[in-house]
Amino acid sequence: MKHAFTVDLEDWYQGVPIAQAKRATAERRLHIGTERLLTLLQSNNAKATFFALGSIAREHPRLLRAISDAGHDIGSHGLSHDLLYEMTPERFREETRSSVKDLAHCIGRDVRSYRAAYFSITRRSLWALDILAAEGIKFDSSIFPVKNWRYGIPDYSRRPIVVTTASGPILEFPLSTRRVLGRNIPVTGGAYFRIYPWLLTRANIHAAEREGLPVVFYLHPWELDPDHPVVLFKAKAMATHYVNLRSTERKLARLLAEFRFTTLGEVLTDAFPGLGS
Repeated sequence: MKHAFTVDLEDWYQGVPIAQAKRATAERRLHIGTERLLTLLQSNNAKATFFALGSIAREHPRLLRAISDAGHDIGSHGLSHDLLYEMTPERFREETRSSVKDLAHCIGRDVRSYRAAYFSITRRSLWALDILAAEGIKFDSSIFPVKNWRYGIPDYSRRPIVVTTASGPILEFPLSTRRVLGRNIPVTGGAYFRIYPWLLTRANIHAAEREGLPVVFYLHPWELDPDHPVVLFKAKAMATHYVNLRSTERKLARLLAEFRFTTLGEVLTDAFPGLGS
């Protein structure tokens, strides 16, 4: 079974709650983790969807084009990396349109995939799916069927589904979960991948395969750059950002060697032929 490998393409400082002035002067290190990741993907014949912030097209155009030229899909991760459910629909539409335009102009091809910052399509912001469909997005992976302090719709579908909106259908690939004692637990990805022992990650993926469920895995390039700067912010968020960073590369090599990965769009179009075109 092929699974979806996804990357939230952002520098270490872009996804943490620090002042704008500190972000402006932060050390730029996106290339470090991204180049390590591209090497691992290539050596394991794997493809991925890279959800890029719109600013990446302006600040790192050569890196973005190199990712695209290597056969990976480029999706949008928005513009500001702010929580979507704290935006107005008007602001979200403007940010999405700007991000998609800048990314498409940089790589010379359409952008059809999207992921909200912090998986922040929740019940408060399901209206965003209609706007995404109106802006030409075909594939979304922003909904996490868990209960979390920052994201989640616990009773959402655990399977990829077609969402019907006023602007047309959109294929939603929710973040992967496993049913344990009547609750959904995250399968793997990001901090979960770093916190879980490898054998638990492996068992979770095999459990999904037994259910006939493809897994959507996610990672950030800074997770392959354990020497990126340490800054102070909310303790709960710091704990997940910095924990076990030095384990990422070793675990990722095992993951890619054992399981087959491709882009989000390829997995979804295999599941729903004709809807992704």
